[in-house]
Amino acid sequence: MTAANADSTVPHYLDSLLDDLDETWGGWFTRLGWGDPAPGRVLIEPGTRFRTECTAGDDPSDSNIPSDLPNAFFCSLDVQANGDGKSTKGSIVLPVKTFQGIWNHEVFGVSTPVAGDFTAATVVAHEYGHNVMYRIADVLGLSRSSFPTGNNPELLADCLAGNWAATVYQRDALSPKDIIEVATLLPVIGDPGPNQGHGTIRERATALTVGLTGPQFNRQGQPGDCLTRYWPEAF
Repeated sequence: MTAANADSTVPHYLDSLLDDLDETWGGWFTRLGWGDPAPGRVLIEPGTRFRTECTAGDDPSDSNIPSDLPNAFFCSLDVQANGDGKSTKGSIVLPVKTFQGIWNHEVFGVSTPVAGDFTAATVVAHEYGHNVMYRIADVLGLSRSSFPTGNNPELLADCLAGNWAATVYQRDALSPKDIIEVATLLPVIGDPGPNQGHGTIRERATALTVGLTGPQFNRQGQPGDCLTRYWPEAF
């Protein structure tokens, strides 16, 4: 990515990444007879804004998300086209300018010594993890009382991101630099103390690792490892 090609390169990368996540998780859902988990996609291009239903309120400006929002998120209320162009409830929202900053070592407004494509991939895979939770709850008809609590929704999304990373490793596409990028990302996204909503650096590192290598760190992680550990209310 360069300053000259960022507006085309980064959206193309994000779309390709979402295609890969759709294919990976789609295979697992298909084997279970759970249908298509592909979420709607929102790439907020530089200079544009997106109105999300997840923060819609009396003040319209609260829900108009700019392309440099220092975050990415999954909204279960937003109805957008998925990768096949099908209108889908539940969408992943990615501010493109914020992701452009990752290649310049700026992650959600924090300077980091190492950042790049796999930093971006880990963030997107985490949000896709929230989508996977939403699809599982929907297909199994789970009530809100059966949802994970405390830090577990975020740690489960981390763990599911690790599941996807395990498939990248199986394709010989996970490099030592990619691992360093994830290690550098953790201090940015980890909570400074326990029970603050997302998980500490150590808790988030553990969740990603369980997803990648299983609870005993001796094999490729599986979604079931993540579900039983971080969603005991239902699994």
